[in-house]
Amino acid sequence: MRHVLLRLPLILLLGWPLAGASAEPPERKHFIVHSTEQSREALLEAIRDYTDASSDWFYLTDIPLRRGAFTLVKICYIPAAGDIFAAGRHVSALLPCGHLSLYEEDGRMHLSMLHPRFMTTLSPGPEMERAVEKATPAFEALLDTVLE
Repeated sequence: MRHVLLRLPLILLLGWPLAGASAEPPERKHFIVHSTEQSREALLEAIRDYTDASSDWFYLTDIPLRRGAFTLVKICYIPAAGDIFAAGRHVSALLPCGHLSLYEEDGRMHLSMLHPRFMTTLSPGPEMERAVEKATPAFEALLDTVLE
């Protein structure tokens, strides 16, 4: 009996990593992916036009990657910045910016974006919650407009 009790923790420890091997993959709650008939150029122009038309937005850049297979787009929603700065200097890298990727798959253009709630996963707290509450409807409105 004593040998069983001594070996049980070892058996559990060794078997533990295998227990999750058949589990479902993690939820993709931090990603928003849309498909569109628009070309990459038309989509980039729509994003630029939308952000340029409002003092709440700042279009930082778009960068072609992997020989143009992907285009990384970086835009920022300024009204949520105060809440992020209030959370501490260490989280300033999370400024309320949209990290978007445009890519073609199966003959259609796709837009993938990090949902603003990723910020609260990385840095939970009331300031970040407020930032996400401000940024989420703003990013949803942007996507609704540019993906028409």
